[in-house]
Order: sequence, then structure tokens, then C-alpha cells
Amino acid sequence: MLDNSVEVVMESCKKMLDTTTLPFTSHNSACEPRAAVLDLAVLMSLPGVSQRRDAPVLKRLLGIFVVEMNRNIGLLQDGFAQGDREQIGRLTHRMKSSALAMGAMCLGAQALRLDANLKAGVPLDPADGSAIATAWADVRQALLDEGLLSPDELGSIEASIGS
Repeated sequence: MLDNSVEVVMESCKKMLDTTTLPFTSHNSACEPRAAVLDLAVLMSLPGVSQRRDAPVLKRLLGIFVVEMNRNIGLLQDGFAQGDREQIGRLTHRMKSSALAMGAMCLGAQALRLDANLKAGVPLDPADGSAIATAWADVRQALLDEGLLSPDELGSIEASIGS
């Protein structure tokens, strides 16, 4: 049931984001100041979390998110190294939905911008991959700063995937 709830939230965000077809012309490697690294209101409103930081569902969702995002960031870096637009497109399309569904607004905005630019035929720019990796590092730090994951929990999650 949990996985179904997560899929429903992510699919809802995906449908909303898929309506964006225009390229983002601003090339800014950092998010605008008003974009939240981690929007706790979004995170706390996820199904099963119900505004509770101690909800077991939250730890499980964060674990899945960290595993998937670490994997995606690694694959994204590989895609940029190989100049593989298709791989980068698949990854950013997936990343934008999950990041925004989890409240990682800056990360989601960076992935959304790159996804839209790829669809519009804008040439690859390695700075875009670096911006997404930086945004992910900021989210990881925010998870620690907010006490949503302890350093030991984050280390254990990342060790389980070989990061």
C-alpha cells in the first residue's frame, strides 16, 4: 500500500510537470533564492506521514529517495561523460517528479529545466549535470540538518548501494 501511495503522489506531480514544454532559457546553475532546498510542508503531507517526523513511512520514503537519487546522479554523470542525451533525458524526467514529490524543490527545478531543454533540442551543457549534483548534495545536507535522517542512517543507506 505504501508503494502505491508513493506512486500516486509521484504520478500526480509527473502529470503536472509533463505539461511543461517550453525550454527554460535562464542558464543559472543555482536555484533562485525563493526555491526551497527542502520544502518540509510537501514532505510532511505525503500519504502516511501526516505531519509526523517520527512516522515510519517517512523513514522508508526517505530511504527509497536517497537510494534512487544517488543511483540517478551517478547515471546522470555517466550520461554527461558519454554525451548520451537519451539517458540524461530519461533520468531527468524521472528525477524531476520524485524530487518535487519529496519536497526537494531546487533539485526538481534543476531537473525540470534540463528535461525541458533536452526536449527543446538545447545542446548538452556539463554545468547542468553539476547543478543537479549540487542540488542533490544540498538536499542530503538538509535531510541531516532537519534531523530527518541521522548521519548514521544516511551512511547506512548509502553503504547499502555502494555510494
